[in-house]
Amino acid sequence: STLSTLRVLNLSLNSLGTEGTSHLATALKGSNSLTHLTLQHCDIDGTALSHLLEGISPLSTLSVLDLNLNSLGTEGARRLATALKGSKSLTHLALFNCDIDGTARSHLLEGITPIPTLRVLNLGRNSLGTEGAR
Repeated sequence: STLSTLRVLNLSLNSLGTEGTSHLATALKGSNSLTHLTLQHCDIDGTALSHLLEGISPLSTLSVLDLNLNSLGTEGARRLATALKGSKSLTHLALFNCDIDGTARSHLLEGITPIPTLRVLNLGRNSLGTEGAR
């Protein structure tokens, strides 16, 4: 891949959607140096996220993942949790206003709890409810 040495990628405020995210995933396959990925407000839902995660998996070098302002929902949180389970480098996960509810939060916590390097988790402006806030 021509992006194999890319370290930081910010495509915020681009309407990637499912098709664009699929193309991005293809372009990022084989990248072994990406440390920061910022995709704020890119029309990424659970389906689009699954395409993205296929392209950036394994997440062995990623330390910052910013998906703020995307409608990930429960399905997206479940897929993200599965992808993050083996991460040993993620320090910052930003999921501000991503349609994450209490159920989605539970799935997400299953994936991020075993990450020893995680220092920042932004779940602001999600509908976690009283159960989700625990």
